[in-house]
Amino acid sequence: MSSRFGPRAVGSDGSDFRHRQKVATHYRDSVLNKYRMKVTLSLHALLLFLIWAKLSVYVLRWFDFTLHFVSSIQMPQPEFWEYWWIFSFIPSWLTVDAMQRNDSSAILKAYFLFLICGLFPIAIGAGLNLNELVTYTKHGRAEELFYDFPVVVIRYIFFAIALQVHVFAMYFCTKLGQAWQKATSGMSEANYPDSSLSNAKRQ
Repeated sequence: MSSRFGPRAVGSDGSDFRHRQKVATHYRDSVLNKYRMKVTLSLHALLLFLIWAKLSVYVLRWFDFTLHFVSSIQMPQPEFWEYWWIFSFIPSWLTVDAMQRNDSSAILKAYFLFLICGLFPIAIGAGLNLNELVTYTKHGRAEELFYDFPVVVIRYIFFAIALQVHVFAMYFCTKLGQAWQKATSGMSEANYPDSSLSNAKRQ
């Protein structure tokens, strides 16, 4: 880093500039991956809305509270993995909170919660519906229809989209955590850019 006293500032060996460049790179990566994560979480919110809307119909019926337009909708029967999957809003909320504070430990927790509350129920649901999908593929018969469209096909479309959403969310969790950790370590090193320079000062 140049100055009016020469090619570098007085008392600096230039390594502090390299540290600032590293921090700037990690900051740029953080901004980019935060944007990508927000897009991913928006898609996740849309999927959550669809499942919540479906389950709310059965919850209202269970409490004997039905509206005319709700009772007229012939919704597919809910499966237990759906009740499990709706808790995937927890890692989404945790991710939003972590992005506000650049908290690498919170984003790590969100990563594992996406795995437990997101990918696991999706994988179980796909496994439970596999036989029905094979039967429909071979014989063209579906056990359940939604407005004359096979429910098993709708479920697998949902599985395919949700799988990609969760995989991308976990990937961006990893990238954000790495960027925040490196930026923090880079800033710490910038305070003491060169050990030899510190030793020279002590002497």
